[in-house]
Amino acid sequence: MAPLMWSFLLVTLLYGFSHAVDGVCYGPPQPCICQGETIDCSYKNFHLSTFPRLSDPSDRYNILNLGGNVLNQIPSRIFENITVHTIILNNCNLDHIDVNAFGGTEEYLTKLDLRDNLLGSGGKSLPIVLVHLRKLQYLDVSGNGFHARDYSDNVMRSIGASLNTFIFGDSFTLTEWPISLRHLQQLVTLDVEGGILPFLPADAFHGFEITLKNLTFNNVNTYAVPLGIASLRNLVELHLDNLKGFSDSSLIEQPFQGVGRTLRILSLRNDGLTVFPVVIKHLLNLKELSLDGNSLQFISDESIALLQQREVTLLSLRSCDLSRVPGAISNIHDLQTLDLSNNKITSIEQNDLYNMANLNNLSLAGNPLEYVSNKSFSGLNSLQSMDLSSTSLIVISQAIEHLDGLVLLDLTNNKIDCTCDLVWLKRFLVCKGRTITILGNCETIYMGIEDYVSTYIPNCLAYRDSTC
Repeated sequence: MAPLMWSFLLVTLLYGFSHAVDGVCYGPPQPCICQGETIDCSYKNFHLSTFPRLSDPSDRYNILNLGGNVLNQIPSRIFENITVHTIILNNCNLDHIDVNAFGGTEEYLTKLDLRDNLLGSGGKSLPIVLVHLRKLQYLDVSGNGFHARDYSDNVMRSIGASLNTFIFGDSFTLTEWPISLRHLQQLVTLDVEGGILPFLPADAFHGFEITLKNLTFNNVNTYAVPLGIASLRNLVELHLDNLKGFSDSSLIEQPFQGVGRTLRILSLRNDGLTVFPVVIKHLLNLKELSLDGNSLQFISDESIALLQQREVTLLSLRSCDLSRVPGAISNIHDLQTLDLSNNKITSIEQNDLYNMANLNNLSLAGNPLEYVSNKSFSGLNSLQSMDLSSTSLIVISQAIEHLDGLVLLDLTNNKIDCTCDLVWLKRFLVCKGRTITILGNCETIYMGIEDYVSTYIPNCLAYRDSTC
């Protein structure tokens, strides 16, 4: 056979083999699905009640996903013939883990997801098996019913030598702050998912004041921002979301003063706020702010000025009961992403969104929007994506002609009239040599808007008579 033919066959075989890897697990484990670097045995594909025979002789895979199955217990050394770095066991009804369950994985396992199980039922403590996982970097034990006392010093001290991400909490059983957290002296990310913690001790973050960069409190019942945040010398990202018992007065200034030079990302979603948080004045390097789900109704020019001075690049004001675009928002010249979706905005006037030269992404989805001025959007030269889905629009505003960089326009779930009045849009696309992906369907004809502009508009008399 000619050398060229051999080369062709070799390439074909190699190509075919590389693509056959996805979807088929070569050898055990069965009946799981293997794709990329993941062995997927999760509930969405299988309804397992016992562990499959786990083996990976090829050492090809890094992730094992068993989430959602009703496994109840993890037997001894069940993972010893597999060298994955990540094991996902969330929502598996687990109430017991054998002390040798992870035997054989000690040199490989770096990420373990045990969230939403029953490991704390009956007063049980954090599983002792964790002390053997000396390479563990990420651990999620949230939603297991653990009390503060269940985070034993012995286990926390052992995992503290390597752990950099810890996720814990429970909406009903966590009623005190676990003192043993101070053993996690390499911690970079701490995520508290649920708890009844009216006030945290001032030294809550002792032991990782220098290392912690990301902090989240989600679905926690608390009355004030923890004072201890002021001690976090390198905090970059702070999420205080869905806090019960929270209000405007909960945003005390001292914690924000302490992290004023390091904090870059702040999220205060669904926190019962009614006024724009003035504590932002302390955050000198803030770049991203989310206030979603707070009934702000109105944002003053003075509040916008705080964001302008800090060169904020992302602002999310979803579901804030805003009836209009905040008046001075165009003055935030560094803004790249603006989300005003699911508010009560009915119109976009000429100067509402003007000369925002760095804006890349804009969402006005879910507003009862009826009118967009043809003179709006002037100076938005960098805008690439605009979401106007699920509004009350019936026409496409000619303001689109001002958007020289627009790539995606989302008009789904609108009742757009597709008629020859859209000649201007086809002419704009042709004369400018532009291609814009337009999502959404016509109300007046069974066709997508983009297809209508492409195929029907050229037949309109006004288009045939027009020139660039």
